[in-house]
Amino acid sequence: MELISSIEELCKELSLSTIGSQYHDIATLAAKENWQYVQFLEELLRNEADSRLGRSTNTLTKLAGFPAIKTLEQFDYTFSVGVNRKQIEELSNLIFVKKHENIILLGESGVGKTHLAIALAYKAVQHRYKVRFTTISELLSNANKAKKEKRNTIASSKQSQAHRYWSLMRLDTLI
Repeated sequence: MELISSIEELCKELSLSTIGSQYHDIATLAAKENWQYVQFLEELLRNEADSRLGRSTNTLTKLAGFPAIKTLEQFDYTFSVGVNRKQIEELSNLIFVKKHENIILLGESGVGKTHLAIALAYKAVQHRYKVRFTTISELLSNANKAKKEKRNTIASSKQSQAHRYWSLMRLDTLI
């Protein structure tokens, strides 16, 4: 019992919540299947890493403010004539984000620009980039509000610190 509470305290101290909640079940399985110690350790660490990635992705997705989740796999290239699939697939490697480059999606209303923009931004979130989805009207509204409040930032008070760290910002609808 003393060993169990020591493990749980250490997991709490080291912020290893998944290991703390799963080590006993994994240890039982490892003993039953005669795992090597390194195999047991690798399983514990893999579960912790997967759990952290999942929590990180969920948090970044919420912070991004997507109106809906869209993926590149859901995009219908047959419906959207003129969309260069190869070019979109190249953009999906996110090198433009790493290089701090901008992309502009131009086209008529209803051809899938927003879908593609959300899908690329969602892919960036899955790679742990901080993303913000906003519209031009929201951006201008925040700018006017900031001007009235004599603030130097156009981000809302909730986002005032976070806006400095966004890797990708998506703006929609410029008329």
